[in-house]
Amino acid sequence: MSNTDRPDERPVPAPNTATSPDEVSIRRAPRFGVFIVGGAVLGFLVTLIVVALTMGIDRGDQQETTSFGGLVGYFSLYGVTIGMFLGAVVAVVLDRVFSRRATRLTAERVAVEPPEAPAAEPADDAAAGSAGTDPLDGSADDAAGR
Repeated sequence: MSNTDRPDERPVPAPNTATSPDEVSIRRAPRFGVFIVGGAVLGFLVTLIVVALTMGIDRGDQQETTSFGGLVGYFSLYGVTIGMFLGAVVAVVLDRVFSRRATRLTAERVAVEPPEAPAAEPADDAAAGSAGTDPLDGSADDAAGR
């Protein structure tokens, strides 16, 4: 029987652990990206509504030279930028509010260091094979007559 047929039966040394108490803060935090993208979408929608409502205004003798799409595209640059800014401001305000409501708890930090590998024992395969013993369990083969 080869050594690869059986798992290593030697006890594995326990890893070195060190614990230390730490004080941590638990709080909710807004996702800034979501607020910024949400503000951009709302800014575009507000721009779309404002341009649609102002298209029918009587401008007197002026000729209408810009299409609806052109106006929406131009003014959405402003609307999206302002919406992104307002979304970021809302996220910062919510972050400040949630940081004031934070809860302080004591947590235990566990640092685990892997155990040192034991030094490899020199294998004396010729002596073990000729004696008919299995190096893992120390029992003798039937061929040895024991």
